[in-house]
Amino acid sequence: MPINILSKVFQVVIEKGVIDDEFIMYLDKLILDKSKNIFDVIQRGFIKYIYKPSNMVIWTVKAKKKQKMYLIYPRLYCSCQDFYKSVVILRKRLFCKHLLAQTICEALNNFTEEHLKDSEYRLIIKEATLDV
Repeated sequence: MPINILSKVFQVVIEKGVIDDEFIMYLDKLILDKSKNIFDVIQRGFIKYIYKPSNMVIWTVKAKKKQKMYLIYPRLYCSCQDFYKSVVILRKRLFCKHLLAQTICEALNNFTEEHLKDSEYRLIIKEATLDV
């Protein structure tokens, strides 16, 4: 189900090509008037890591208050505490703000891309561990 919602958000952003008032109203309905939180995450900036030769892809975004990053597998997983508690354990939400913000940034092509060797995968994973 979250994949369907995030895929729909992706398509809406692709079609619009911009974030306008209509899209913000759509987001507010989707996440109950908390779209400001999404834009705070977007401003922190996402990094898309592509590992070679496997072509494995992971994303990261900086945490708000700490000197750490959250690891993101698009439309599937985020290493933030809210994802763990609200999505996995309590099942209050289908996704966290980081997954939604990543979907929007990917659709708008608003991210930094870095290419690394497969052997460097553990460095990013170590830096972006789950904080519970």
